[in-house]
Amino acid sequence: MTQDTGPKARGGMITFVLTIFAIAIVVAGIYMLGFTPGEPS
Repeated sequence: MTQDTGPKARGGMITFVLTIFAIAIVVAGIYMLGFTPGEPS
């Protein structure tokens, strides 16, 4: 049973990390494109 839950937990962890990483990149991209403090809007 431990061998079955091991890869599943690791896969879920990788998916979770990649999802958070992708969201962070999108938010950073939107921030850099639309909310740059140097540009008057």
